[in-house]
Amino acid sequence: MDVSRAQAVSTVANNAKGKDGREHADKDGSKDQDDDNAHGADDAFEIGGLAGEITPAVQQLLDRLGAEVEPLRAQLKLAREREDKLRQDLAKHAFLPVPGRREFFRELNHVLNHLNDLNVLPSLAVLHIVNANRVRKSEGRDTLDRYLAHVAATINQLLDTTEVLGNLGGDDFALILLADGELVARERAAQIAKRLEETPMPSHPHLGPPKVMVGVVELQRGASAESVIASADSDLLTSSE
Repeated sequence: MDVSRAQAVSTVANNAKGKDGREHADKDGSKDQDDDNAHGADDAFEIGGLAGEITPAVQQLLDRLGAEVEPLRAQLKLAREREDKLRQDLAKHAFLPVPGRREFFRELNHVLNHLNDLNVLPSLAVLHIVNANRVRKSEGRDTLDRYLAHVAATINQLLDTTEVLGNLGGDDFALILLADGELVARERAAQIAKRLEETPMPSHPHLGPPKVMVGVVELQRGASAESVIASADSDLLTSSE
C-alpha cells in the first residue's frame, strides 16, 4: 500500500455489488442504505484493501497512549518556557540596566541589515570610562559595579527614543545613534559625555564624575557589528592622542 496516496474508505457490508455492477436489493426489494452516513460501532471498514475495526482493546490502547502523551506535552511546554527565560537572561546585563553585549550585537546587526530602509545612515558611538580602573583599585569591585550602574542610569536619562544603549563589557558602553550623519552623531555623543563628566556618583562624590573617551563611526552598508565596533574603538584611540 502506498501510504503517500489517499485511499478510498468504504463499508464492506453495505456497498456490496453484484457482477453486473448494480447494488443488491434485500428480499423485500429495498436496498441497504446508510442512516445519514452513520455506521454502528461494529461496522468493518476497508482502507486501502485492509479491513479493520476499532475494538475495545484497540480503544484502550489509544486511550493509554493519549494519557502518556499529555505529560510529554507538559514537559515540552516547560522546557520551552525555560529556554525563553534563559534567552532573556542572556540578553540582559548581569547588573547594569542596559542590554549586554550579546543583545546589543543583535540590535546593531538588525540596524545594519535595514540600512537600505533609512534615509540617513546611523552612527555608532563607543564610550570608554577612563577612571573605572582607578575606582576598582581604590574602592573594590562592588563599588565599581555601582559606579558603572550610575553611568548607565545617567546615559539612559539622556537617551531619545530612537537611541539604543548597551554595554560591551566592563567599562565600555556603546550607543546606536540614528542621527543625521556622522557630524551630528559626534555632537550628540559629546553632549552625553559632557553630562556624564558633570554628574558624580551621589553616594561616592569623592570619586569624582566619570571621565569619558568617545569614538564615533558612521554605519556602512555591508558592514558587520564586529567591524563597526572595531572602527569606533579605533576612532576613540585616535581621538585620545
